[in-house]
Amino acid sequence: MPRSLLHGLAYWVWRISAAAVQRLPRRVTYWLAVGGGELAYLLWTEKRHIAKANFAVVLSLPAANVEVARVARRSFRNFAKYLTEIMRFPAIGLDELRRTVTIDGWQNLRAAMAHGRGLIFVSIHFGNFELGGARVADEIPLNVIADDIGNQRLMDLLIGNRAHKGITIHSPSGAAKKALGALRREEMVGLMMDLGPRAGAFDHVDAQFFGLRTRFPTVAAALARVSGAPIVVAAVVRRQDNTFTGIALPPIVVERTQESAHDIERATQSIATALEKFVRDWPDQWYIFRPMWPAVASPTA
Repeated sequence: MPRSLLHGLAYWVWRISAAAVQRLPRRVTYWLAVGGGELAYLLWTEKRHIAKANFAVVLSLPAANVEVARVARRSFRNFAKYLTEIMRFPAIGLDELRRTVTIDGWQNLRAAMAHGRGLIFVSIHFGNFELGGARVADEIPLNVIADDIGNQRLMDLLIGNRAHKGITIHSPSGAAKKALGALRREEMVGLMMDLGPRAGAFDHVDAQFFGLRTRFPTVAAALARVSGAPIVVAAVVRRQDNTFTGIALPPIVVERTQESAHDIERATQSIATALEKFVRDWPDQWYIFRPMWPAVASPTA
C-alpha cells in the first residue's frame, strides 16, 4: 500500500477512535485499553522482546524471569491507557485537568523560574507526560522539542490539540534556536531523554543508567550551560485510580567552567541518575519499546 494511503488510513483511524473514546465512559475505555495492551503484548513480538530486555536490566533479573514478564505486560497495559487519554486530551477542560493531575514540587519549578532565565524540563516516556505537561503549562508556557512522526496530517492534528493546552511543539530542525528563544521569553523547554539508539543521531554522551552505560542526548545540559536556565527533572506518576501526580525534583544548575565537555557530561549524568529513581520506583510506567542499552541483546522469548 502506498505510504500516502497508509498515512491517510492512520489519520482517520485516530480521528474515529478519538471520537469514540471521547463519548464512552472512562471506565469502559480503560477496560478496552487493558485488553488492547494485553493483545499488543502477545502479538507484537519484537516490541515484547525489547521491553523484556530493558526491564531485565531495570530489575537486575534474567529476561526470562516471570517478574520481568509481569512488568513488561503491565507497561503495555499502561501505554494503552495513555493512548486513550491522549485521544481524550482535546475534550479535557482545565477544571478536569486540575482534578486529574496534582503537582508535587511546584516549589522546585518556581525556584527554577526565579532565576529569570526560563526552565528546561526533562522527562522520559513515563506515566502520562502529556497531561503533566499540560497541567504545568497552565501556569508556565511549555515548548516541547519532539520527533516528527512522519505522518504530517496526523502530526498537525496532534500539534493543534496540544496548542489548546498551552503546549507548543517544535520539530528537531532548528531546535536549538527555538529553545533559546523560548528560554529568553522565560518559558519552559521540554525534552525527552530516553531515546535509546536515536540518541546517536544527536550530540550525546555515555552515562551510567541502572549500572550500564548508554547514550543520553546532551541537548538539555548544553542548553542549560549556554543559557543559564536551570534543569528540572520530572515525571508524571499514574495512581491506582488513574489520576496522576507530577513530581518535579529540585533544579539542577549546570556549572560553567572552561571544560565545557566535562560540564555537559556531569550534568547529563545527574539527569540520568534522577530519571533512574522514577523508573526504579515505578518500572511498569516506563514505555520503553526500543533498546535502551546497546550492549543488551533482545531475548528470543
